[in-house]
Amino acid sequence: MPETHLIYNVTVSVEEKVKSDWISWMLDEHLREMLGTGCFLGFRFCELHTEQEMGPTYTIQYELASQGDLDRYEQDHAPEMRAKGQKRFGENALAFRSTMTVLAKGELRGQ
Repeated sequence: MPETHLIYNVTVSVEEKVKSDWISWMLDEHLREMLGTGCFLGFRFCELHTEQEMGPTYTIQYELASQGDLDRYEQDHAPEMRAKGQKRFGENALAFRSTMTVLAKGELRGQ
């Protein structure tokens, strides 16, 4: 598997009334479609915990091998993927997107 160099991060604030439906949609449909684009190596789907009460908030971190893969996603797939979520959830699931460059990564086992 190629080394991850970039992370495409999507942070989503979800209204409580659609939380269960949104999580199901993410797990059953959206994440599969995102990986099906061929642009991503994998993902992490996480619930965000903060000191401030923000309501249900989640992050999805998609791993990419190159800037070219991100550019291809943005050009060929992002408009359709975003439109699907917007059509289904509207203002009940608001997303903020960012990218991160991986400088180093590793694991500590048995510590």
